[in-house]
Amino acid sequence: MFSTYNSDGKIKESLLFYLTQLKELKADIVLIDTSPYSLPEEIEKIRPFLRHYIWRENLGYDFGSWKVGFSEIHDWKEYNQIIITNDSIFGPIHPLAPIFEKFNSQEIDIWGLTDSYELSYHLMSYFLVFQNKIIQSKEFENFWNSMVYFPTTWKKFLILSYEVGGTKYWKKFNFKTNAYIKFQNLTHPIFKNYYNNPTHVFWDKIITENSFPFLKKDLTRRLISTNEFERVKDVLGRYNPTVLRLIEKEYSII
Repeated sequence: MFSTYNSDGKIKESLLFYLTQLKELKADIVLIDTSPYSLPEEIEKIRPFLRHYIWRENLGYDFGSWKVGFSEIHDWKEYNQIIITNDSIFGPIHPLAPIFEKFNSQEIDIWGLTDSYELSYHLMSYFLVFQNKIIQSKEFENFWNSMVYFPTTWKKFLILSYEVGGTKYWKKFNFKTNAYIKFQNLTHPIFKNYYNNPTHVFWDKIITENSFPFLKKDLTRRLISTNEFERVKDVLGRYNPTVLRLIEKEYSII
């Protein structure tokens, strides 16, 4: 389930690249688009990578889109694994397959790429993977069925209810959760209570030392006009020049 938004309805090359990499994992991609415009000539660019395309009103942000995806794809219980993700990231910088291999060999019900202690402990929702046990559970179906389409002005409430609240919900029913990059493993013990977004604070460390596959777009936008973007260029130039080129093109700096 892939949630996307673009103000002009144009398909960016970074989105096309991400879809291509997901397709290499044999993923059946359901794209839920909340852009103001759905341009047929643009959608045709990505149609070969999609199982299904949905264009809808922007209510409920990503979780609202994923809910719609589940409501329209009636055979989702037949999948052994379901990914929910969005276009808030550039990448993959490193291959995704080794991460899937790591977790497929463990008894984990839901995993994410990063966890966070901002607001409260949770798996960050830009990339979550649900395994078969949780997919087949009544709790999984109830979670999506009970979700409310809150307006986009209620963003913090949505995060508390479904991103932070989602992790609490799965733990309440004793589902096993895990993260590829654990915040507590990244920082010195003296700073463990200073909770920050690991994809922002440790972005270069996790890419260079942990083969982390993505760079967050909100961080990239912030760094573009600073000297730290030179660090971005250095890291991506070494690990994935293609992703660097996509970023530079998207922000018109080449």
